[in-house]
Amino acid sequence: MTRENMIPRSRPLNAATANGDDTSQDQPDNIAALIPFWDMANHRQGRVTSFFNVGTQEMESAAQSDFKAGEQIFIHYGDRANADLMIHNGFINPTNPKDYICIKLGLGTSDPLFEQRAKLLLLMQITKNTDLKVLPPPTYISPQLLAFVRVFNMNAQQLEHWITSERAMDLLHIDCALETTLESKTWQYLQTRLMLLLRVFPTTLEADEEQLAAYKKGELYFCYVEAMVLEYRVLEKRILAAALEYARQRVKA
Repeated sequence: MTRENMIPRSRPLNAATANGDDTSQDQPDNIAALIPFWDMANHRQGRVTSFFNVGTQEMESAAQSDFKAGEQIFIHYGDRANADLMIHNGFINPTNPKDYICIKLGLGTSDPLFEQRAKLLLLMQITKNTDLKVLPPPTYISPQLLAFVRVFNMNAQQLEHWITSERAMDLLHIDCALETTLESKTWQYLQTRLMLLLRVFPTTLEADEEQLAAYKKGELYFCYVEAMVLEYRVLEKRILAAALEYARQRVKA
């Protein structure tokens, strides 16, 4: 998959279109392609500087910084979480500023307020069953995750108020003015959910950090994949643990 790049499909005039039998509408807009040389460039955090030139039918890529002859050329693969980098590219970035952990949340159809909750979520362009992000410090909880949990904990009167309000998008903001009871329930829910996610792991963060430190000192052997998975698990748990502590502080406040 790392060698497969989707580029715009060129649609030259052919015999079928010349005869009025235009089948090009049935073709997808993009086609998978191999791009030699560019495809071999390794990743470095930065910005995307590679673009496909439809006019010349070529991939154009600019360097993010100056480099000398013989030095390795890097490109930015995009703002991907470590889970995506590991699965699709075979590595992780321990200092990835775009890292996040997804948790799956959804509304229960047996909830008597299901329709109202789904309607309010839709106003914020959030689906009723979705993956939402837990982020590294200093953000911790993504706006969409915070809004979803707020809606999930609203009563009928609160839902009606926000559905009819022109300021529904305010629910995405950390400093949104809400009733104390609702805000308390929101952060208590997040605290409980994050705590349960951490308890699913068979090992603790501290135990994983000790193993990782021993591996890096050469005191413990892991193959590359085992070491990468261990380090990913440490990074994942750190994000969840930091968000859990943040939620605890919000509950106390």
